Amino acid sequence: TGSPYYDNVRPLSYPDSDAVLICFDISRPETLDSVLKKASWKGEIQEFCPNTKMLLVGCKSDLRTDVSTLVELSNHRQTPVSYDQGANMAKQIGAATYIECSALQSENSVRDIFHVATLACVNKTNKNVKRNKSQRATKRISHMPGRPELSTVATDLRKDKAKSCTVM
Repeated sequence: TGSPYYDNVRPLSYPDSDAVLICFDISRPETLDSVLKKASWKGEIQEFCPNTKMLLVGCKSDLRTDVSTLVELSNHRQTPVSYDQGANMAKQIGAATYIECSALQSENSVRDIFHVATLACVNKTNKNVKRNKSQRATKRISHMPGRPELSTVATDLRKDKAKSCTVM
């Protein structure tokens, strides 16, 4: 968690972690800004688990097109975080992957996040698969610089069952 209340205990959860998920709320642009402003987490990761994969996760992707969310944000002259803004932030912080999810929709579920995190940890993401421009915005799963299809990568993962992954 990014709360200062947990600053002293958060490092206790790092040992033996293979992935760290850095999450923000797509419907609250200030949470993406806080990913960059809260610099202590990056130092902690480098100190306690330097070989860990970082994934940037945009949560609540369903709210990007939610009318009440759009109205509320427009009242504050804001818009939801775009996919490209999230992907650019992932590059900026050195994350291995940017992915979005929605706990309310079956497409890009939270389960998919853990699937992609596992694939990133066992180095089975296909960096050469190009993004399909016809995909809907709510159905994007990415690995930079390319964006793999989960099914393609999952097949490769099954061939290497001896590896394991701990996600924090």
